[in-house]
Amino acid sequence: MGLGIGMLAAVLKVTSVNGFRTGWQGVPIYLAVASVMGRIAGCKVILRDDALLVVNPLRTHIVPKVLIRGASVSDDGTLEVNLDEDRSIAAFAFGGSLVDRFRKTSSGAEQEINSWLRSGRAASDAEADLRVRWTRCMPADLAFVLCGVVAGAGAIWMALSSGA
Repeated sequence: MGLGIGMLAAVLKVTSVNGFRTGWQGVPIYLAVASVMGRIAGCKVILRDDALLVVNPLRTHIVPKVLIRGASVSDDGTLEVNLDEDRSIAAFAFGGSLVDRFRKTSSGAEQEINSWLRSGRAASDAEADLRVRWTRCMPADLAFVLCGVVAGAGAIWMALSSGA
């Protein structure tokens, strides 16, 4: 909300100094930034009874409990879900940021996942396949589509009005 108000104030300021033709160009830039930030903010790790969901900016991994061997934190502080010797899934939400160096969120998530694994295996091996799908993030996707629409409409408007 605050970012939207700040963007509107910036567009109005640029418009008052340079005219609307220049000021509107901030809107698609804001929408592109909002789209990227929305995808990053939507990253998370979800523990279900029988599966672990790793929601990254573009891909969501649905990992059945029976496939997970454990969780660990890499040297750079990134949380990784280990499936077997040669496969692991990095969790973008616990990517070893500067904040993590002080708060130890990746280590806390590692302990919680390993504790969840020790709580017992899922009863059914019927759906023991790792599934990967595109991450859906409606606000971020809508901002991206609006970015394209506003940029396209603005480009057409500028092309049509430049000869006048």
